[in-house]
Amino acid sequence: MERPLIPFAKALFMMFIIAETHPFTDGNGRIARIMMNTELVHRHQCRIIVPTVYREDYLLALRSLTRQGNTGPYIQMLSRTQEFTSRVDFNDYDTALTSLRQANAFLEPDEGKLILPGKSGNP
Repeated sequence: MERPLIPFAKALFMMFIIAETHPFTDGNGRIARIMMNTELVHRHQCRIIVPTVYREDYLLALRSLTRQGNTGPYIQMLSRTQEFTSRVDFNDYDTALTSLRQANAFLEPDEGKLILPGKSGNP
């Protein structure tokens, strides 16, 4: 049986390879995230959604890995977004939408910070 960390590592590797090599004319980032989530779902792990408010963190972590080979920010950023995603109840549209709004998910990066749903003192 695979350890839980292995699917996460494979998913992050899959996403980075596609984002780094840019094999398609358009949509490389979206396809990279789809492939990452395909690996996670296939291994019964929580998928990862990168909220708009976290976009700069996402891009900076990718750049750090690409330019300096620094894996720490990339792993930390995707781990945090997976934690964020795991705390949103997507079984009901209105509940999910409320959670996402309270977490500032739809704000631009310069308009707010991501708040993890369900943390003490947070929505």
